[in-house]
Amino acid sequence: MSLPFNSTSREHSEGFIRLSLAAPFLQYLTERKINPQPALDQVGLKAELLTNPSVFVHSELVYGLVNAFSEVSGDRYLGLNVGETFDLQEWPPFAQALRTTKTLFEFFTRFVGLVPQESNSVRHSLIIEADKATYRVDRQQEPTVPPVQVTGFGAAIYVRLLQTVVGDSWDSSRVRWESRYINGLPVKYKGIEVGLGTDPGMQISFPVEWLFLHHVSDGSAKPMASPRQDEEVTVVAALRSVLRGKLDESDLGPEMVAELLGIQPERFLKALQKQGTTLPREIKRLRIDVAKEHLKEDQMTIAEIGLMLGYSDKSHFTRFFRGQTGMTPTKFRSKQMWSSQMNASKIRSSWDQFGEVVVRR
Repeated sequence: MSLPFNSTSREHSEGFIRLSLAAPFLQYLTERKINPQPALDQVGLKAELLTNPSVFVHSELVYGLVNAFSEVSGDRYLGLNVGETFDLQEWPPFAQALRTTKTLFEFFTRFVGLVPQESNSVRHSLIIEADKATYRVDRQQEPTVPPVQVTGFGAAIYVRLLQTVVGDSWDSSRVRWESRYINGLPVKYKGIEVGLGTDPGMQISFPVEWLFLHHVSDGSAKPMASPRQDEEVTVVAALRSVLRGKLDESDLGPEMVAELLGIQPERFLKALQKQGTTLPREIKRLRIDVAKEHLKEDQMTIAEIGLMLGYSDKSHFTRFFRGQTGMTPTKFRSKQMWSSQMNASKIRSSWDQFGEVVVRR
């Protein structure tokens, strides 16, 4: 299948993307002596076009091409592996933003303005809330070709980007990556939380206080080694999604959950075992995560939150929460409110300097 391409560099049609963004995939395969020609033939492209920065093609073609690269290489995590070896310093939006800013807030403000020059098939935005910041990449159109490998590449790039700018303050346990197409990366990739999203875009969330850290502008951004595990990604990730609204139910056994996921109980239990976890453990973790989300807000009482999670008695919920977190729900909520007030003060100060907190292009 061949899709049309546009050779204009700046004024390209809706949904088009710079073809040279797929060049790192081609280079990765070539360096490993893997023949990329079957994938190129599949979409009707010549290899030399990928080195021409003035060529734009429809985003669906790029999704199909890199997915085909994954197939010919036999690498399920090709996009992730390419992203980990990609030289960030050679990516103009990253290099320019890093060189001309001092804090992560300034970096993203600059980066959001530069990165759309590479594509108009997506929209980038930085969203700041009281307790977290989220960098989003929204697809302008619903893809017919699933961008699995592009999403894996994006995960590697944005995790490394954030690691590079944050430096010694990096804490993977406080970072969440979310997308509908998460089967291109392992659960707990580099220690971060990987969640199943509802829309075709992708996003990375991190503590809002990181925005005010000063970064080192001459960072090397070299790839970091990470253990690779062949995991049943979609099964365990989807578990957290389907159970969020059912945590008050008493019958959350393997058969019931497997039915919700549309798979056999044996495969479900094998996926849990393969990742070294159990259903009760995952339910417990999800209950704590959901409780924390609602405790950070002020719309539900602690008793209401406990009831939503299956605890009809407030004292039982309090004991459960304290046993898992080391503090009562009341203390956790008070701590979050104090932290939000401090962050709001910092954001107001930055707003005075930059004019607007939510930046969209």
